[in-house]
Amino acid sequence: MNPTETKALLPGLVIEDLSKIRQVGAPLWSPDRRHLLYQLVLADYQADDRHELIILFSLDTASKTTIGPGTAHAWSPDGREFLFETGDGALHIYNVDTTASRFLTRRLDSSYFINHLALHNCIWSPDGQHIAYISADAPIAGPQKREVTVIDDLLYKSKGGRGRPVYADHAKTHIYLVPATGGTPELLTDGHYNEHSITWSPDSRHIAFISNRTDRPDDIQQSDVWKVNTGTKAVTRLTDHTGLAYQPTWSPDGNYIAFLATSGATGTNDSPAEDTHIALLPANGGPFEYMTKSLDRRIEHIRWHPSGRYIYFTAGDRGDTSVYRISIEKPDIEARGTDTQGGDTQSIDTQNTNSQRIEKVLEGPGCISGFCLDARGDGLIFVKSDTNHPAEIFQIRNGYGSARPITQENTAWLAAKNLQPAETFWFDSFDGTRVQGWLIRPAGLEETRKYPLILVIHGGPHNMFGHDFDERMHLLSAAGYAVVYINPRGSHGYGQTFSNGTLNNWGGGDYQDLMAGIDFVLNRNPWLDAEKLGVTGQSYGGYMTNRIITRTTRFKAAVTDGGLSNLVSFAGTSLYHSLMESEFGGRAFDRFDLLWECSPLRNVARATTPTLFLHGETDNEVPFSQAEEMYIALKKKGVPTQLVQYTGEGHGWRPELGPRNKADLNGRMIAWFDQYIMNEP
Repeated sequence: MNPTETKALLPGLVIEDLSKIRQVGAPLWSPDRRHLLYQLVLADYQADDRHELIILFSLDTASKTTIGPGTAHAWSPDGREFLFETGDGALHIYNVDTTASRFLTRRLDSSYFINHLALHNCIWSPDGQHIAYISADAPIAGPQKREVTVIDDLLYKSKGGRGRPVYADHAKTHIYLVPATGGTPELLTDGHYNEHSITWSPDSRHIAFISNRTDRPDDIQQSDVWKVNTGTKAVTRLTDHTGLAYQPTWSPDGNYIAFLATSGATGTNDSPAEDTHIALLPANGGPFEYMTKSLDRRIEHIRWHPSGRYIYFTAGDRGDTSVYRISIEKPDIEARGTDTQGGDTQSIDTQNTNSQRIEKVLEGPGCISGFCLDARGDGLIFVKSDTNHPAEIFQIRNGYGSARPITQENTAWLAAKNLQPAETFWFDSFDGTRVQGWLIRPAGLEETRKYPLILVIHGGPHNMFGHDFDERMHLLSAAGYAVVYINPRGSHGYGQTFSNGTLNNWGGGDYQDLMAGIDFVLNRNPWLDAEKLGVTGQSYGGYMTNRIITRTTRFKAAVTDGGLSNLVSFAGTSLYHSLMESEFGGRAFDRFDLLWECSPLRNVARATTPTLFLHGETDNEVPFSQAEEMYIALKKKGVPTQLVQYTGEGHGWRPELGPRNKADLNGRMIAWFDQYIMNEP
């Protein structure tokens, strides 16, 4: 028997395998190039908990040491020590040579939600003398601790979830400075605003940061770049623009600050349609320049090359997330229509009008979720996953040759599994728009049989599916289902026009894209059973699942995970009330008719599909009432339905969802499909 035949006999991913997945990320390369720090997250099913461990990896000996639970923040400039934080907010410094650590200070978090890209980071000064960090004021008693709650602000809720308060404490986050040798922390910024996402100037005299200092920061989602002098504590505003700013990083020569930015007049603290782009700002303030607008892709994870000549960044493109670099001397990029995969005619070409290339340094298939450069800039360490492999860390040395694996945390258990590959396809939607999707076959497929098909829908609505590891797909495949997932209009990775495709029209063109994709797959794969279809999705994917069951009866079963049902009530109860304003172009009370028109609940009387609702009890992003409204309506109609509430859980596939609850959620999803699809006469 050849290796391929042997592999085919192995089982696919099952619920018990969820406890074996080891998540790696957050790499930090030491300045002396000798060591790597990374995060390792393990699921503990017995304790129903997860452990976040700091791993110290020697690049010289390929040996690794578990430092203990916590989060690594920064290396000292000489590479001999690093700063890390334990779960109680205590900051420590670990000495690599002596293996001893010392307590530095304690940092506090606020439960006030700023935005989804805010960094409460801790960084070491370039001269090695100080640690700057973000910390909240002394905790203010939250409303949940009072018998009578008085609310007079807009962002009075927190993100919620395990161990997190349901209501915001409204403590403000500020910048503190403490000597690296220890001592009393010094407050650098104060006032009634939050500071976050800090970066040192190369001369260690200033810290740049992000702050929303509008007169109504709860309501107006706008932010700018500021800086503070670490000696005089004088604060200077560096930008004054319409839009949001994120994650500034100072250039090595000190002349510029690069940051991510949007320019829309109506912002949102979560899931914006507008793609972020790199902005280049003179360090002393003044007009800044957008560098990557013509790339027409969403930019993330920016890093300066040590020479200061380039900025490295990640961008999603048609299901892959790759690393690029751009010269700050000639930043304009031209996106040309090179149709190399028979797909999107807006695929990225890296040749600009000045004949200077923007290089794609690392590319797919796969998704790169983080990277770091070495101190000389001729090597790169990155985190990458693909459809059949959870994320691992890789290294490229001495230029950009082949990558070698640093971690193989999931290699052993994957060797005993047969995970099905994802086959990508393109199709023309109802209006001729080219749309991309993927199909995963059921494990052990026999093409003489007919198989049911499950449509999985992503959240956002501006997320992007692609060549990334998603256990849901493999669990369904192992259970005997084919799985299709599609990037309908609204998804990022296909240009700003495509990303804008859901604005003022949730569940419109994207619904038609999904249905056209289902028809395309069924027509091309005769082994699929068109009479046995299921649908599921999380967050906006849950919204679309609810929308689908009110518009068609072609699906035999549906599972809604943390989904929206009533956009009118969502606009008044969600932590993300700004999302409705950003997506629908104004205040919710001026858009109630449109919000109701796009609400699944409006047409719930048409629904006949057996539907399971899965939802976190303390979900403030998509409140539990969204599931209740849909569930009650279906129950009164006599449609088979069930509502499952996860006590203390927040929103989505995030760390607060404990291992047992995550296993339970997936198990219930499969059991529901088995009952109403697989076992249907």
